[in-house]
Amino acid sequence: MLGTRLLVRREKIHKMDGENDLSFGPKWLVEQAQKCLKYDPDASKSLLITARTLHPQNLRIQFEAYCIEKRARNTHPASLLLLEMFEQFKEEVVLWDELHTITGALKTHNDDENGVFLQGVFGALPDQTQYDILLLSADHCKDILEKCKLKLLLIKRFPAAIVEHGIPLVDMLIEAEKTEGEKQATNRFRRVMVCEVLPTICASKEVNCAPKQYYKWLQKAIEFYTVYASQPAWKSDQKGAKGPPTPLLSPGIKSAGAKGHGFGFSELVRPWESLHRLLAMIANKCGWDSKFVPDEERPFTVNWLHINENYSRAKGNDSVNIRKPVFYSTLVLYLQAVHGYASAVDPEQFASTSTGSSHLSSLVLLEDLECRRRMKKHHKHAHKKRKLDSTDKEGDSDSSDDPGFHFPVATIRVNKPAGVTQEVIDMFQTAVDCWQLLYSNESFEKDLNWLLSRWKAESWQWFTSFQIDRLLYKAEFGQALRMLQEQYKKLSTIQHIEGNQQLLKTLLQTAACYFRLSQHSNACEMTLNAVCHLTLSSKDLPYNGQSSTTDKMLSKNMRQLPLVTCTAPALLPYFIQLLLLCYKKKVFHHAETEDMALGHMLVLMQYDWPREEVLFQDLVKKLKKQGSFFYPAFFQYIINIDMLEEFAFLKTDSGGKLQLDLLPPNPSVMRQRTVTRNITKGGKEEFRVAMEKQVSRCGENIDMLMRTFLTNERDSLQQLLM
Repeated sequence: MLGTRLLVRREKIHKMDGENDLSFGPKWLVEQAQKCLKYDPDASKSLLITARTLHPQNLRIQFEAYCIEKRARNTHPASLLLLEMFEQFKEEVVLWDELHTITGALKTHNDDENGVFLQGVFGALPDQTQYDILLLSADHCKDILEKCKLKLLLIKRFPAAIVEHGIPLVDMLIEAEKTEGEKQATNRFRRVMVCEVLPTICASKEVNCAPKQYYKWLQKAIEFYTVYASQPAWKSDQKGAKGPPTPLLSPGIKSAGAKGHGFGFSELVRPWESLHRLLAMIANKCGWDSKFVPDEERPFTVNWLHINENYSRAKGNDSVNIRKPVFYSTLVLYLQAVHGYASAVDPEQFASTSTGSSHLSSLVLLEDLECRRRMKKHHKHAHKKRKLDSTDKEGDSDSSDDPGFHFPVATIRVNKPAGVTQEVIDMFQTAVDCWQLLYSNESFEKDLNWLLSRWKAESWQWFTSFQIDRLLYKAEFGQALRMLQEQYKKLSTIQHIEGNQQLLKTLLQTAACYFRLSQHSNACEMTLNAVCHLTLSSKDLPYNGQSSTTDKMLSKNMRQLPLVTCTAPALLPYFIQLLLLCYKKKVFHHAETEDMALGHMLVLMQYDWPREEVLFQDLVKKLKKQGSFFYPAFFQYIINIDMLEEFAFLKTDSGGKLQLDLLPPNPSVMRQRTVTRNITKGGKEEFRVAMEKQVSRCGENIDMLMRTFLTNERDSLQQLLM
């Protein structure tokens, strides 16, 4: 043999060198094999076979033989050598380093040449050896997540192992979450537990736990998926997390960009679907009736009807088999619906910085300011003579200080141009209905409040915003106001940023609540504060206030809540309408009214002309009764041609010869005007010239005029309502 000839040659060399010590040790044999490998691989193999015969207990020789087969990509011989080393040298560090490399290839499913070869070497080992290697590798691993991956790999290759290792794996991750001091629900340990371990355990027929254990796991999963779904992609690596960031596990979802990250590592793109799958598996484990479990493929409203109808039928049965399915199914549907609605009304909060959705405007749910007005019997055409009911006053306000007034059922207007689709409305309605059910049962309410407190749901801005919208929807203005005031305090501590949409929404909804509670001065203050936060962008398009439900189609018995974008064109009409309604209460429900308040009303009426023509005629009647009108800002803000013509007519004998003092103060003629009250020929001429000049302004931008008015007359507007 070639190996024997090499030994003889070595012996001759030693004799020639005069060396008496013949050394055929493992080190020398390995070195000779490595030298031969470069020019004669067969000789190298033969030498190592001889070396293994001479030194069967030497790891270095065995490992070198394994490396040669590995370089040659000889799967079966390499596997046999690995098996032999594992049986003889379990404690050697070199062997464990190699086993770590092999298990790493198994975990990541690398498709490179070396990774595929190592997977083949491992696959050629006997099943028991594979089992022992994975188990011992996990025991050798100090990192909790690496240990978990190996245990899961063991379970997936040997399903029977789940009985022994499944539940302890969950306990290990829960304990690690506590000991590592993880505060975020989306921490690395929870990710692995919820996305990998629990689906594996719950899908196994071999593992059966007490329902209480499954409920505990489900609570952690619901919290994880809710928090994960509600944070932008760029926040997924939470602040304050200990240890290196870990990719989120998502079973069954393989990302094209996740090459080299097998074992379920990729972005979780559909968290609610994953939660629904886990809920269905736990429902099966706990023996729930499947009719209570929501189906991800069904619309929100259909899922809600299924739960509610089946719960109504079984309401007499208060057993755990009914309560738990209803509670957890409703809770999941509730959180998903709230999140879906919140994502639609506040896309900026959930958007990734890499997506264009971060530039979308938020939506704000506002109160229907005129539902009471529609419920009364008014003529709809302004040009016809208005007949008042015996119970109505001129310019009756839509305030809600009438103790006998009950708010009708509310609906939200569909407004597709603003992104308010029927699906968005269905999500909101489903969330409201789910909330109603969860708080209709004492046990449900107790459990829900405990979970929300444990999850610190009060820190979820999107969740709080929905609660405020729900209270407005239910006309619970007092409670909504308290939440809005608390939210305003938090937002006020943040450095002021012009155009802060969350602050703008808070101010608007606060104003609406004050209005409904007949606190008109506060409503005016909040409205004017909101104007300060309203930015005018060149991208803003003129607002079309008509939604798919027009005023003619609105039922007089319905509250139609508008859901509008937080942009100047969309919100300015609401600002003006709210202020005008506050002033109607001031002007028409008090015996004495300052002319300045009447004048401010005139300015505001111009915006929605000719819709406010009836109100204008009521105001003219009031002016005729008092016989005079003093408003020096008239020619600064009044540009409506119909109003100008009416006031020109009122000045004439035919119009009633109303004493009008509308010109701004002019020192040169102040004395004359004070004495004559515009009766002199000079005063009439000055008035005529001012009117003719004012007509030329009729084409001015009404939006810009209103914003100027609201800004310049802010103090006066607020003071007059005190």
